[in-house]
Amino acid sequence: MALKEHKRAITRLFLVVLILFLLCFGLFSCMSTLAKQGSAYVDLDNVHLIQLDQPEPDAPAMRMETSAGDIVAILYPEQAPAYVAQFQKLAEEGYYDGTYVFQVEQGVYFEAGTPNVDGSLKAGTDDTYEKVEQELTPELWPFRGAFCVPATSQEGGFWSRLTNSMKTYCGTRFAVCNTITFDQAAKEELSSVAEKAAVVNDAFLEQGGIPNYSQQMTIFAQAYGADSFAVIDKITGADLQEAQEESGYTAPKEDIQILHITFGTLAEMSEEETE
Repeated sequence: MALKEHKRAITRLFLVVLILFLLCFGLFSCMSTLAKQGSAYVDLDNVHLIQLDQPEPDAPAMRMETSAGDIVAILYPEQAPAYVAQFQKLAEEGYYDGTYVFQVEQGVYFEAGTPNVDGSLKAGTDDTYEKVEQELTPELWPFRGAFCVPATSQEGGFWSRLTNSMKTYCGTRFAVCNTITFDQAAKEELSSVAEKAAVVNDAFLEQGGIPNYSQQMTIFAQAYGADSFAVIDKITGADLQEAQEESGYTAPKEDIQILHITFGTLAEMSEEETE
């Protein structure tokens, strides 16, 4: 009798474990499906790299005057409407006049757009300007000359993180890409990502840029013209201060500032450059 009860107990325990396993498996499958649905999908079979197209003369553009020279850049209001709208509004109000390049990774990128040389925001800055929802698109990539916007914060709880539906925000500060060094190791790593990514990989190898930023940041503009790229080279090649103790930023030894930003068509901005 005791033996029968023992067998029944084992059977019941087995059934409980089996039911728990099936429930966990079902939950895991559900979470995996939700995560896939919530993740950004990049169809590499149909990628159109618009930064490599010859822009039309009437393309929206800006001219960023800096103390190191001027950068003309094409804007992408269709691909990053929220960020371009905020950036243009603030620039036309004079927000970026006198702001600093506060971080340089030599040869690779620089960050700018802060009113304080240490990279901090002005006290009392409207927090809404630091909460523009991130805009990602397979049409824009962090090639050399791309204007990218690092994330400032994320919003969402455990469920959002589990289902990959966290909201990511960016703000007023931005980065301009130069390029990493594509040594043999970097080339091999790039080619190993995915066969379908060959068109993007080839563009990085030809144009330069920062592949690690891909689909991680809002991209809202692209530098245009040899003179603009020469200024990017000059800024990212500047002599640097020691890294700041708190932030780790390495600012140029001699201040580099944004003096003023104007907007118009590419033809208008390019005419100003040749005057």
